[in-house]
Amino acid sequence: MKILEINKFFYIKGGAEKHFFDAAELLKKNGHEVAFFSMRHKNNFPTKWDKYFISTVGFTNEFSWWKKIKGSLRDLYSFEAKRKINELLDEFKPNIVHIHNIYHQLSPMILFEIKKRKIPIVMTVHDYKIVNPNYNLFHNGKFYNRCKNGKYYQCFLDKCFKNSYSQSFLAMLEMYWHKFWGTYRKNIDLYIVPSEFVKNILAENGIAVDKIKVLPHFIVEENLIENRFPNNNSEKFALCLGRISKNKGTDKIIKIFEELKDVKLYLAGKIEDDLKIPESKNIKYLGVLNNDEVKEYIEKSLLVISGSRLPETFGLVALEAISQGKPFLGFKSGAYGEIIENGLNGFLAEDENELKKEIENIFDEKIIFNNEKIKKKALYEYSQKKYLKKIENIFRELIK
Repeated sequence: MKILEINKFFYIKGGAEKHFFDAAELLKKNGHEVAFFSMRHKNNFPTKWDKYFISTVGFTNEFSWWKKIKGSLRDLYSFEAKRKINELLDEFKPNIVHIHNIYHQLSPMILFEIKKRKIPIVMTVHDYKIVNPNYNLFHNGKFYNRCKNGKYYQCFLDKCFKNSYSQSFLAMLEMYWHKFWGTYRKNIDLYIVPSEFVKNILAENGIAVDKIKVLPHFIVEENLIENRFPNNNSEKFALCLGRISKNKGTDKIIKIFEELKDVKLYLAGKIEDDLKIPESKNIKYLGVLNNDEVKEYIEKSLLVISGSRLPETFGLVALEAISQGKPFLGFKSGAYGEIIENGLNGFLAEDENELKKEIENIFDEKIIFNNEKIKKKALYEYSQKKYLKKIENIFRELIK
């Protein structure tokens, strides 16, 4: 098959990008021809398809006001995106288009250009943007779904996006715009979601159940090598990976470990939300690690932990932990419960006190997890062979 993979970032910015690249690589290794459409960025990986990538826009402080305005307008319409996607389609002529995150930076209006050619479009869903202006479904520390049934104005009234009336107004406007044009409804043939949790959210918000397929993410087995990183100093530590932010509850995890005696927490990832890491003998910040360094620290750790209470769509950090035989600890939120079984491959707590007690029990060896059993179960349930077979079948059914 000739598959066009589309994502707004062409470097590892988060879990969505990791899965985007892993899936593309898996398809290529198994005989499929893969092309890419994305946005230019200084951090992009090299590819021969970048001649079709569109100009850089963004919304963080590194971007100028013009690029921020351009990005907001691009989400509604982009002549550049229209021209570039058509040039790529003319050259590559894909059998199917597989999209990931395309909002803002790429312009969802490219879907109309693809559909004019009667090419099937599949979307792997990484967040809740297609049904809610607040893509996290989280606001003021709680699950947020007050925009249900198309009541997007509620986002503006609640300042649901970044706690800002102006940004919430733009997010609301964007949702009404794409609802009016039927950007997703008319063009996407099938939604791939990584969990039943996401399937239920989409269905509750008006997406037909028969257009949703549950396909969990997979483990890249080639990256798993036995005992590559023996822990020679035998120091016991818990590892917290990913975005180091209040939004991800890292501050709560830090507080727990500050209160524990002789129990160490290593933090790895980009610091956000101006979160301050305290000077403490129990807390160590490792910085932003590359893939091999992440795997090294997971292998040396006693457990992997997250403070997120977001309605997570899947939980790639949890998957990465159990794929290397390490228990994952966190809170009962989102799709974590579909990956983690208490006492078997980790523990999901109701609150901070319950989580703290479980951490103490593990460090004191009152609870001992079977690392080999955790790894074996993970490799069976989230094998790349299973993923490949299912996604190939999905693609072939739509191409018929």
